[in-house]
Order: sequence, then structure tokens, then C-alpha cells
Amino acid sequence: MKKTLFLLLCSVFLSAQNSELFTNDWYISQIVTNGQTVTTPSMAYAVSPSLFTQNNSNYYFASKYFNTAQINITFSAATSSFTKIGGGCTLADYWGVNTTAVQQYDQKNCDFYISNALPGTTYNYQILANGTSKTLIVTNPNSGTQIFYNNAFLGTKENTLKKTFTIYPNPVNDFLIVENLERNLKVKIYDMSGKLLFETLSSGKALRVNTTDFQKGQYILSVENFKPELFLKK
Repeated sequence: MKKTLFLLLCSVFLSAQNSELFTNDWYISQIVTNGQTVTTPSMAYAVSPSLFTQNNSNYYFASKYFNTAQINITFSAATSSFTKIGGGCTLADYWGVNTTAVQQYDQKNCDFYISNALPGTTYNYQILANGTSKTLIVTNPNSGTQIFYNNAFLGTKENTLKKTFTIYPNPVNDFLIVENLERNLKVKIYDMSGKLLFETLSSGKALRVNTTDFQKGQYILSVENFKPELFLKK
């Protein structure tokens, strides 16, 4: 009976201590290595939330960018920290917007939890609150490397990559029309290798892009705070 009560109290303690970890979706926002900060590069896919989960008495953390670094962990009852038991990183290849930057950032995420962290590695964590916005900071005290997560993508309650704009005609021959924009947003067009071909700032709700010099093929239109869209040049 005493053992059962002790385990129950430990469970309640852990739940109270770590509840915010499990009740928030965490979106990776920056990685700090050797004092150098790299913010999350934009890519052709929406960033999925990083999640803490529990399966019976087992705990897991999946840190997601393009690939996912997932570790099974144990929590400390005395400090705000968790220790890696094991884990692995998915190995999908990314080719698209900002190919080099995305691949390098993706590798940093996997290195932090997998390649550069043996089982037994302990991570400290801290949650900073600013109103309803929260920032999770996970630190490897051995290396000093930190990964920052926000509890909402781009600082909003809704994932802004769900927002869409309108493009036509698609396929395009001469001019591509982009509508449902806002003023002063960064507008960029990349080819499928990640090479930047066009860049401007929106001046209103609509934008007209001359594509006559583009080769036939598929391109990615990226608008700040919006989900990227593919279009075809014929």
C-alpha cells in the first residue's frame, strides 16, 4: 500500500512539474551553438510540432523539423531535466526551398539529440512565459548547445502556414498573379534545387510576377507567414 502511494505521489509530482511540456505543441525556432544563433530556415513544408508523449510509464520527446529526432527519456524528480535512454532520427532527404540551410539545420537537430548524445545524456529545460506565449529552451549542459521552441508557430495561436494566398494562372506562361496578400511581405520564388530566382516585397493585396525568363518546369512561391505554393511554368 505504501509503495503504491509513493508511486502515485511521484506520478502526481512529475505531472505537475512537467505538465506544460505535454500540454503544448512546440515548434522549433532556433538553435544556439558556440554562441551562434541559427533561426529555423523556411522550407517547402510546414514545420510539424515537436511533442512530449507518454505511453504507460514510458516518456518520449520527438523534436521535429524536416526529419524527427525522437528519444525515450526519464524525468528527474528534483530538477527541470530529462535523461536520454535511447532514440533515433529519421533519414529522409530534403530537396526544395533553401536546400543547404534546411539540411544543415536538420542535421543540427539530429546531432543534438542523437549523433552527439549518448544514452545517459541529461538535458536541462526551461519554460519562459509571456502571456499565453511560451518558449521552451532545452540545453545540453555538456556542450552548452541549446534548442528553442515556441508553443505556437511564428508566435501565433494558429499555425500561420495554414494561411494561403491565390495564384493564377497555373500553369503560367507569362505573368503570375498572386492575390490575398498583405503589405511588406517577403515574396520569393525558388526552383526545385532551392536556387532563389526572384525576390521582392509585396506592396498591396495583389502582385504581378513576370515569369517569361523562367525555364519550363516546377517552381516554389514562398510568401512570408504563408504556406509555400508550387506552380508550373509552361
